[in-house]
Amino acid sequence: MDGALQELSFPWPEPPAFGEAVEVADGVLWVRLPLPMALDHVNIYALDDGEAWTIVDTGVHSKRGERIWDQLLSGPLGGKPVARVVLTHHHPDHVGMAGWLKTHHGAEVWATRTAWLMARMLTLDDHPRPTAEALAYYRRAGMPADILSQRENERPFNFSDVVWPIPLGFQRLRAADVITMGGRTWRVHIGHGHAPAHATFWSLDDDLVLTGDQILPGISPNLG
Repeated sequence: MDGALQELSFPWPEPPAFGEAVEVADGVLWVRLPLPMALDHVNIYALDDGEAWTIVDTGVHSKRGERIWDQLLSGPLGGKPVARVVLTHHHPDHVGMAGWLKTHHGAEVWATRTAWLMARMLTLDDHPRPTAEALAYYRRAGMPADILSQRENERPFNFSDVVWPIPLGFQRLRAADVITMGGRTWRVHIGHGHAPAHATFWSLDDDLVLTGDQILPGISPNLG
């Protein structure tokens, strides 16, 4: 290796539109869900298990998200049920619709124990005003007095604002587990760079890896 950097190449020049899907490998569909921020999307994967689908990550919960999932289920997913939702990590853009898919479609939730505990705890941690600890942090960070005064009297962002209640039960994923999804056998690897106990899935049958946000092209952790 000479240390020279090479640009990443992307085999699909255009991503799927919201509510549509692109087949990236046999039985693996790439889906995008919208996010209400500058980073305006999250990537989701649907793996064909024959009679049903396994979904890897879900997008944030919103009325728009529900409409897009209904569109996906009746369109690209062909009306087949979602039997399983596999979560890579606990961030709201990845777990937000998991409880909705469980409640409305009976999907089992699979996650690492830490990811499930973090998501479950954060959905229960709802505050109408910033906590004393949050305000102390703002002061230490040098937040201007006028902004601090405004923040003190308004509802902060709460995890539960964009995450459907996390189901009580889940199937635990552990490092080195071997699972079947989409007609392939996958080994589970656990990393901690982007989120604690972040699960990634490495196909033992071909050159596919589902990495969630553990490997990203631009922001940390990144390839480059």
